[in-house]
Amino acid sequence: MNEKHSDKEFETRAVWSGTQNIEGAAVTPIFNTATYQLTDERYAGWADGAQHTALYSRLSSINSEGVAKKLAQLEGAEDGEAFASGMAAISTTLMSLLSNGDHMIASADCYGGAYGLMVEDLPRFGIEVTMADMRDPASYEAAIQENTKILYVETITNPVIKVCDLEAMAALAKKNNLIAIVDNTFATPWGCNPVDLGFDLIIHSGTKYLGGHSDLIAGLVVGRKDLVAEIFSKKVHFGGAADPHMCYMLERGMRTLHARMPIHTANAAEIARRLETHEMIEQVNHPSLASSPDYKVAQRIAPRGTGMLSFVVKGGDGAALKFMQNLDIIFEATSLGGVESLVECPFNSSHMFVPEDVRIEAGIVPGFVRMSIGIENVEDLWNDIDKALTAAKTD
Repeated sequence: MNEKHSDKEFETRAVWSGTQNIEGAAVTPIFNTATYQLTDERYAGWADGAQHTALYSRLSSINSEGVAKKLAQLEGAEDGEAFASGMAAISTTLMSLLSNGDHMIASADCYGGAYGLMVEDLPRFGIEVTMADMRDPASYEAAIQENTKILYVETITNPVIKVCDLEAMAALAKKNNLIAIVDNTFATPWGCNPVDLGFDLIIHSGTKYLGGHSDLIAGLVVGRKDLVAEIFSKKVHFGGAADPHMCYMLERGMRTLHARMPIHTANAAEIARRLETHEMIEQVNHPSLASSPDYKVAQRIAPRGTGMLSFVVKGGDGAALKFMQNLDIIFEATSLGGVESLVECPFNSSHMFVPEDVRIEAGIVPGFVRMSIGIENVEDLWNDIDKALTAAKTD
């Protein structure tokens, strides 16, 4: 990968890393081309694996190379690849590194799509998955088998907002010669750099905070160069390529990540603090709260926090749905990480295909709400929430 600007501070890397100043352009132009001229240089790249050769846009393009370089430098990683979606990144990564007879360890308290892949699809290919507790490294250690190959976690879990002790998990993986993979979407590279803590691969849904404006679908994987090369070879086979226009928009969003995240996290911490004392709320999950069981771990792993929070409304799912229906500013929709605030009940959206008993065990109990706090005025957001909670109580 291009090392230009890799020695600069995060803010400068966010703006300039990976930018292709072709023909003097200040930003990477959109290359709406399916294929590139087969020059001697590109033939040589093809012979060398073609990973970073703009040859055919299903394999790699100038635009996809740019965003992959930018994220790799923001995460402090050796290499990276861009994909058409976060799930394309997750599935291609796991299918690249696991084979029939292999075993991996994950947690039921993860993104619902990833959970479905692990419990429904991977076993069809003879890959065994054991679910453990992401908060408890000892539970992961107890699940290790002779054929275990991958340890998979999320920095901050979706949707319960638990914080994983990445240092302990990375040490466990190293001790047992496992590949350590983490989904860092909720923390972002602004909030946590798992490479520095010992992780081999970092996955992001670029749809979320990296893009930042709810107008694209993307996924990325960065990490060890040798592992990324393996993933690229399967990306060629599976076809989850990132199109040039999406990559242009993703790079544009990533250039302001450091400007947006302080507002997201400050707003979320303030809303969490107020919710904790509201009469309609049973529980609030946010790592900035001193009452959180993850508070001390979060101070080590992701001290800047997250713009995500979750809480339980008194009265169960019916009251939670009434709460959402009475919001005026905060938009009821799935996904997260955009400049606008979004809200959902996971039981009928992001985690609707996860069995109810698994959801409840993970903490997604009746009345559970996940909220992505945007960059609006925090008082406007709080007034909207308070009004909607009052309506949920009186209806």
